[in-house]
Amino acid sequence: MQYYLEIKQIHMLCAYLSVSLFSVRFLLDMLRPEAGGFDWRASKVRFVPHLVDTLLLSMALALLAVGPWKPFIHHWLGIKILLLVCYILCGKAALTLSYAKSSRLGFALLALLLLAGIFYLARFKPLLF
Repeated sequence: MQYYLEIKQIHMLCAYLSVSLFSVRFLLDMLRPEAGGFDWRASKVRFVPHLVDTLLLSMALALLAVGPWKPFIHHWLGIKILLLVCYILCGKAALTLSYAKSSRLGFALLALLLLAGIFYLARFKPLLF
């Protein structure tokens, strides 16, 4: 359990940054045509979320390595991983320009709900079964 707290703090910081970056990118996409706003896809900023998400995943794997939890024994962790996959798919759909705005808004809201579930499971670690 050495370095557990440091790894957990970095993981949590990256999680908050990831949610913030997703929200900002989605809002910029939704407002860009009307306001002639910043096009994040054409700038070097577009790589920042990938770096944050890579660090987030690396810290998650490090937590699994040093922590006492196993995804198939601790059911909350397995469900959290499943919600993460669903979040990635919904987030990708929300940021896909070829979909209608209403569909993208629905995917973004669903992605944020999935994130709320992920954060809940991470915080409270309920006994599900």
